[in-house]
Amino acid sequence: MIETLEILIADARGTRSYETYSGGEAFRINFAIRLALAKLLAQRAGTSLQMLIIDEGFGTQDAEGCDRLIAAINAIASDFACILTVTHIPSLKEAFQARIEVHKTSQGSQIYLSI
Repeated sequence: MIETLEILIADARGTRSYETYSGGEAFRINFAIRLALAKLLAQRAGTSLQMLIIDEGFGTQDAEGCDRLIAAINAIASDFACILTVTHIPSLKEAFQARIEVHKTSQGSQIYLSI
């Protein structure tokens, strides 16, 4: 038996094709789909997700998109033991309580931990 999954994407304008969304919207859609699929597969396996890694998703976002993505991350935070978010956007570092900051220097990279 072959299983299929139909994914419908909708916003205030209704259901529409994935290709009609902007780059920032597409990233948030991809984030939601990946998270839902990961949860579904973990549930089927009888386990739970422990770690979520989001690498460089904020660069495609405008200010409102960043706020929505941060709100989504905070909303699912209790579902994970650890969420690791990677970004090069300095203004976003305050959005996360605990941080590992890497700074390049002439002597090499230095790591700072903020808890």
